[in-house]
Amino acid sequence: MPRYAYTAKVEPQKVIQGFMEAASEQDVVEKLSGMGYFPVSIQPEDSYLYRKRFLSFRKISNRDIVLLSRDLTSLIESGVNILNSLHIVSTQTPNKYLKTVLSDMIDKIKDGKSLSESLNTHPELFSPLYISMIHSGEVGGNLDQTFKRLADYVEKEEELKNSVRAALTYPAFVFSIGTLTVIVLLTFVIPRLVTMFEDMGQALPLPTRILVGLSGLLSSYGWLILTLALLAIFTFKRISRKPQAKATLDKIKLKLSVWGPIVLKSQIGRLVRTLSLLLASGTPVVYALDTATTTLDNQVLKAELQKFKERIREGESFSRCLTDSKIFPVFVTNIVTVGEESGNLEQALLRIADDYEREVDRSLKVMTRLLEPVIILAMGLIVGFIVLSMLLPIFQINLIVR
Repeated sequence: MPRYAYTAKVEPQKVIQGFMEAASEQDVVEKLSGMGYFPVSIQPEDSYLYRKRFLSFRKISNRDIVLLSRDLTSLIESGVNILNSLHIVSTQTPNKYLKTVLSDMIDKIKDGKSLSESLNTHPELFSPLYISMIHSGEVGGNLDQTFKRLADYVEKEEELKNSVRAALTYPAFVFSIGTLTVIVLLTFVIPRLVTMFEDMGQALPLPTRILVGLSGLLSSYGWLILTLALLAIFTFKRISRKPQAKATLDKIKLKLSVWGPIVLKSQIGRLVRTLSLLLASGTPVVYALDTATTTLDNQVLKAELQKFKERIREGESFSRCLTDSKIFPVFVTNIVTVGEESGNLEQALLRIADDYEREVDRSLKVMTRLLEPVIILAMGLIVGFIVLSMLLPIFQINLIVR
């Protein structure tokens, strides 16, 4: 039977919200009226939750998910059942959007659904990895340890993202300020100086004529250039979402001399950390690979892992698949082989993740240190060309006067 979300008035100044199973919206109206309530709005549960998620998922950060996981770890370790744990966290969280999600999860668990099933109704907040881990924790009876591992994993992922953002913030800021300065000079400053030169009737040097042409082009067709640029970006994004185009772009990314190794190590680090987490919770390798693949962005790696799953189902080892692959480095293959032989694969994978994440962080810092002076030099040359081009006519006038 379908469920409906309702809002109803109990008293003139008191409004309640909730969910109700009914055959139709009219049936909900009749039930609410029979309870002495005045229905205000009724809508199917799916559309209600979609609207709530659309308005709120941006307001719930990974940090909130980490805190939620740690709070549930402490409560479950203390012997509190999952329903009461969710209720306690819901009453204590200051985030009203997270409170809405938790209330919905509590209602679903009361209706007989498992925790993993209730999490699955909020895929924009809880990844397939998170849901799969919770399902394994429910089956294995170790939800407290599962939440702890998930909190550590999400926190580690957030730290890596923050390090990337921090590394790219300053170069992006310098580039933006430099670009804005050039646009202001070409659009507002140079046209006024050009009018002064034209009034003098002086022939302009070649650099100045080039600059005047660029300024005139930007002043007359700036809106058209901006529109075409935005249209090109929009078209590129639409095309790049298609599977074939995305696979081609991902292949190009991996082949880039500087950026390629960073992308590869970042993706492998995320993959092996996810696999380590899943294997430690008792998930079979094939299912762990299936879930871990969903955390990757690169289509080339995803296709390679798809081949791995088929070969592992046929009885081959994970290390053998890595050995035959042309994508994964020898370092990864050797560590995984040792981990399989020693029966401690999850720890071997964790070591690879730690090593690669450190290398990615170090490479990004080196790249941004090199990028900063390059951007500053490029912007300096552009501004220098503009200033020199505007000074050349003045120098010519001085020479003529002398």
